[in-house]
Amino acid sequence: MRLTATSLAAAVIMAGVPAYAARTWDVNWVNGVPTPQILDILPGDTVRWPNTDSAPHAIVQTAAGNRTCNNLAGGFNSGTKTTGQAYLQRFPTAGVINYKDGIGSNCQNGGMGTIYVGARPSNSTDPTGTPVTSTPSGTRTTSSTPGGTGPTSSTTMPTGTATTSPSAANGMQSTDHWLLMTVAGFVGAMFF
Repeated sequence: MRLTATSLAAAVIMAGVPAYAARTWDVNWVNGVPTPQILDILPGDTVRWPNTDSAPHAIVQTAAGNRTCNNLAGGFNSGTKTTGQAYLQRFPTAGVINYKDGIGSNCQNGGMGTIYVGARPSNSTDPTGTPVTSTPSGTRTTSSTPGGTGPTSSTTMPTGTATTSPSAANGMQSTDHWLLMTVAGFVGAMFF
């Protein structure tokens, strides 16, 4: 009987544990530039571009690889968003997504960014062409180009502002923890 009760308890507990709760990440416009310009997310997450800037913006997908201002045929396009409006885009599968501000010369003035959905490709480069390495702690570092003329920076990942309040690495919210503990206590009291 004890083996059956243990199996039942494990099944009940596992049924209430979500594998991953998708999140929404904000990319804000600061002086015409998306901030952060590089964002690491997981498949299923959503990115929201709220326009808190005084100028209009249009989020337009561009080709993978080094960032360009060329539209990607069939890619997403938010249309013009004015102050107070936002654009949301869900990314269901892993990949590298480049985008730009499609209004006027904003792209040429730095209005572009990159979203890494899932693990970054091995030997990836910053979309500006600068080599990138990721360490287990989640710190992103770029190294200067040969001859020492390129940029050097370090940023802690993940970047962005979570609009949901993640509480644990597995994506569980505090209400999920409460429910899990309640079910576990109830099952334990019944069978043990």
